[in-house]
Amino acid sequence: MLKVKRLHILLLALMLALALVVAGCGGGDAPPEGDEGENGDSGEALDYPNKAVKLVVPWKAGGDTDAILRTIGKYLEEELGQPVIISNVEGGGGSIGAQEAMGAKPDGYTLLAIHDSVGLSYVMGKTDFGYFDFDPVALMVTVPDIVATSSANPWNTMEDVVKDAKERPGELTFGATIGSTSHYTPAAIEVAADIEFNIVGYEGTADRMTALLGQHLDFGSVTVPAGKEYVAADKINLLGIAWEERHPGIPDVPTLKEQGIDVVCGTNRGIVVPKGTDEGIIQILRDALKRVAENPDFIADMDQQGVLVNYKGDDYVQYLKDSENDLREVAEKANMMEE
Repeated sequence: MLKVKRLHILLLALMLALALVVAGCGGGDAPPEGDEGENGDSGEALDYPNKAVKLVVPWKAGGDTDAILRTIGKYLEEELGQPVIISNVEGGGGSIGAQEAMGAKPDGYTLLAIHDSVGLSYVMGKTDFGYFDFDPVALMVTVPDIVATSSANPWNTMEDVVKDAKERPGELTFGATIGSTSHYTPAAIEVAADIEFNIVGYEGTADRMTALLGQHLDFGSVTVPAGKEYVAADKINLLGIAWEERHPGIPDVPTLKEQGIDVVCGTNRGIVVPKGTDEGIIQILRDALKRVAENPDFIADMDQQGVLVNYKGDDYVQYLKDSENDLREVAEKANMMEE
């Protein structure tokens, strides 16, 4: 009996020693419950990206936005080490492509190009989604709006325009795509200068420019490259740029602020991802886009297109909040809301 008891004691001691050895080998490597790595993936480095990334551009190929985003995509591809495939999904003023991206898997392999029309359509009630139905990544570039008129028209300055508009409220026509950034520009001028335009809707820039050149419209907004081309051909006059300072590409064109109209607006193009994307993935994209924005070759390419590099990363969320508030204020004051 004594031998049996001793055998039991030895077996228990051996099992205890074995358990302590196992615990010592494996237990110290496991993080405490709920303690994940900095990328939110249980401490493992993110394997991203490991395949092609799709960038949805919700406007047709061949336009200004498409050209800018293809340039961004080319440089982003170099930074990520994976192909960046541009997918043009046009329609609905950008809403169809945005909805496609919104429904994509939030894994970092679907990006969406946005600009101010997303916020403006939302505050106007034209769409039921806005900036924050996505996760913002980074603002990349800005194209300030320029007020233009046919060179055959009598207005030479914005002071001339405001004076005439006060004398003939609602008669001077300003072409715009309703619900887009081109709509915001005349609306913001109306509010700031206390005047009223007859804002005429055009679906695209090409149709709007044709009407402007043919004097079927009094005013319209143009970009720097298009503006320089038409000015050189003596077809239009550039009356004012809606920016904080004069543009280096057209230094003779005064800002609206210089002419007593406190309006700064343009097309601000950025990148967002579907809601719920891992913060680590967002940071990888944000850092890559920052390197793109700092690349001298990219800056030179944007300059050739008359585009200002205007990167915002960690502060992009606050920027969009401020932008949405400004858009809503102008939309309400200018009676742009959907009935």
